[in-house]
Amino acid sequence: MDKNQSIGIALIILLMVGYFWLTPSPEETSPNETSDIEKTSEEIKTTPSSERITEKEIVQHQELDSAQQALINIQNQSQFGIFSTSTQGTSQDISIQNDKLRITLDTKGGLFKNANLIDGYTNYWTKEPIALWNEELSAINLSFEYSGKGNLSTDKFYFEPSSSSAIANDQNPASIKMKLKTNDPNKYIEYIYTLRNGSYQFNLDINIVGLDNIISTNQNSINLNWTLAGNHNEKGIEDERRYSSIFYREVDENRDYLSEGREDEEVLEHDLNWMSFKQKFFSVMIISDQGFQVGAKLENHAPEEAKDTTVNMFYSASLPLKTNSLSNTNIPLRFYFGPNEFNSLKSLSVDEVTRIIDYGPWIIGWVNRYIVRPMYFFFSKHISSVGLVILIITLIIKMALFPVTWKNYLSSAKMRVLKPQIEEINAKFEGKDKAMEKQQATMTLYRQTGVNPFAGCIPMLFQMPILYAMFRFFPASIELRGKSFLWAEDLSSYDSIFNFPGGFEIPFYGAHISGFTLLMAASTFVYTRMNSSNMPTQSQPGMPNMKVIMNFFPIMMLFFFNKFSSALSLYYFVANMISISQMWSIKKWFVNEDKILAKMEEKKKNPKKKSNFQQKLEEMQKQQQELKKKKKN
Repeated sequence: MDKNQSIGIALIILLMVGYFWLTPSPEETSPNETSDIEKTSEEIKTTPSSERITEKEIVQHQELDSAQQALINIQNQSQFGIFSTSTQGTSQDISIQNDKLRITLDTKGGLFKNANLIDGYTNYWTKEPIALWNEELSAINLSFEYSGKGNLSTDKFYFEPSSSSAIANDQNPASIKMKLKTNDPNKYIEYIYTLRNGSYQFNLDINIVGLDNIISTNQNSINLNWTLAGNHNEKGIEDERRYSSIFYREVDENRDYLSEGREDEEVLEHDLNWMSFKQKFFSVMIISDQGFQVGAKLENHAPEEAKDTTVNMFYSASLPLKTNSLSNTNIPLRFYFGPNEFNSLKSLSVDEVTRIIDYGPWIIGWVNRYIVRPMYFFFSKHISSVGLVILIITLIIKMALFPVTWKNYLSSAKMRVLKPQIEEINAKFEGKDKAMEKQQATMTLYRQTGVNPFAGCIPMLFQMPILYAMFRFFPASIELRGKSFLWAEDLSSYDSIFNFPGGFEIPFYGAHISGFTLLMAASTFVYTRMNSSNMPTQSQPGMPNMKVIMNFFPIMMLFFFNKFSSALSLYYFVANMISISQMWSIKKWFVNEDKILAKMEEKKKNPKKKSNFQQKLEEMQKQQQELKKKKKN
């Protein structure tokens, strides 16, 4: 217990003793004593004599209230020091807005308590303007070390606003000041908010004036603490959580993020440039051009109840502010409350901030950022139907990949022509003891006919980055949000042609049937059947039957894609249909399997000389066979 606290407690005790000693008891009071409080005659008449409060008792209550208030003042002085004058007040909402954003500030704490987007973005369920976080479950404050009194936070104090509201226009920004006063007019903390029209960004200048001997200047002594509960704004909460997390960038580092959709935390080892509580399509972001100090702690986790339909993710951040002398310190911060839309994020002029839109890692992200996204924006300017845009993009991608498809089909045709001969080899060398001989005979056939069994894998590997790029592009694109096509009312979320009644839900599938997912799975089944017709009926010993796996794959896709973006299922369905058409056309008009077989038979007559590698491989196989025979004997 420090000196100030000891003095405060002693004064409280003396005040209480003096009060009870000086206040006369009812027996000692003169019956003719008058009161400063008057009662109307009507009140006295209507009050039963047994319940009437005497003037003497009213005075005593007033004196008691005054004594209690004095005690509270002493306690506040002891606990909050020069800030004690701001511990009492009334919480009021202060509004600051432009044409895109309305922010509600709270005089208790001086910081924002809510933010709504007022430029057309609405909650899927309520159709009301997007509220970026749950007001009741979120909190923000500035905490600091008060020399000799410990850690204090601004949410304990009442700020004085410069006005009750401010609205920006094209000529002038909206500006509001919130001042935390002390018992010395030259010592205070002030927040200055500035919001310009046409922007989701606003500035917050924190001015700390004359508090150099009050607030500690040690590292991490002043922190911005923020806990936020993201509202459920989209159609499917599971999909919404899947893409929600904290994204951040440390100074001179690349953009990073915590695990999406689940619990994770990180204590940063470098200065922090920016941090975003990122939801699927919207972000609540703070930016410091001078950087937050080392030691920022970030954490996110999903609600404990999986069925919670009010909050998609909980976030928290403790951000140490950089300060020097507190005699007159300005800490400039920028905030972004808005959509994860490329041009809006780019306007912030902050390194790697557009990568909040997670298009995927490495080459996947490169394909989306520099190929798919420019194509989408170009066609969107000229075509109003997003569904038609997706069809056009799919067609362009498939046509660009046609040379790869051609190579893949030729390889498949060669394997299909060889299928009867491969099946003869499988029948000739049945059993595990003849597995090595079967493999040698098969490889000899491939060498003699000039067929590479892995030739079809190379084109597939080339296509995979583009296929996976689309898997990341559609769920991350806010441009699809609320856009309809055929029966799908929102291409950014799942479509539904049938909802199970009575809340019935199939485990791992859901409570609805997605029409585009059904079409995608059916077309995948047809495509895989066509593509696997060249496969042998028997698999290698110890190896899984690839035909069974490929036939089961579409069923897996039904479960996997049922809750995903309907735009994604639409893309894969159209891509499959184009691939099926290409394969059918190539087989019917461009590839003659009889001619391919004739060329293979011709090559058999003039076999290529074995390479050194092939000779060594065959020698190793023969040695392994001999060892197996010796072990059996």
